[in-house]
Formats: sequence, structure tokens, C-alpha cells
Amino acid sequence: MKFQENSEVPGYFKIMRVSLEPDSCRVLKGPQEEKKLAEFLRDDFHSSRYEKMLQLVVREMVEESDRESISKLLSLEHLQEEFSSGGTEVTCSYQRKINGQMQPVVAEVFPKKFGKQGELVEFMLYVSPIENEK
Repeated sequence: MKFQENSEVPGYFKIMRVSLEPDSCRVLKGPQEEKKLAEFLRDDFHSSRYEKMLQLVVREMVEESDRESISKLLSLEHLQEEFSSGGTEVTCSYQRKINGQMQPVVAEVFPKKFGKQGELVEFMLYVSPIENEK
């Protein structure tokens, strides 16, 4: 296979790896404030680090009209349900702040690892800006 230089490679704004056992949420690529936030999140019995990160990012970075639907679609409960029933991807588009301005983005979530009983153990989340059609 020959590499084509003009092939489209998505420019990811944010890449996050989430592990449920042990509970970790790591921003591999993204805004510095979100990377630091992920490092400071602490365990508790009520919610995972991912759920805390999702709540904070949705509240601060997502357009108000998109908040409820994005919170539900990217919730840990919904992702576990979707992937345990055989789903291979969860995708959604919404408006979020990038460099201080609201921009359309697409978020894609893929399962990475399952436990012995088929439960979701690890997943990847990718966020890409949607380029305006010209």
C-alpha cells in the first residue's frame, strides 16, 4: 500500500483514554486546562473520574442548548449499555468552546477493552472540529 500525502487525516482537538478499572481519565491530547483537570480529579464512591470530567467540561465548554443531550449520550451508563449490546461506536456532534469560541465538533467514542463478563473496562474518546463546507 502506498501512502498518499493528500489523504485526509482527522485533526483531533482532544483525545482521551478512560479506564474504569482502575478509575482513570487521561487526556492524551487537548487543552492544557482539561489535562490538568483530569490529573486533579479524585476518586469517590458516587461517580467516576470520567463522569466528573464530563460534568465539568459540559458545564463550562458545551453550548447550553447541547448540554443535556451530550451529557446523556456520553454518560458512562449510556456507553456501557451501547457497547455491552454490541455497539462499536458512539458518535455525536455539538457546539463546544475551542480557543474561546464556540465551534461545531464531532465526538467519537470507541470501546478499547472489555472484562471477563463482557463489561466495558476501557474506551477512547476523540473530539474533532467540523470543518465548514466551502
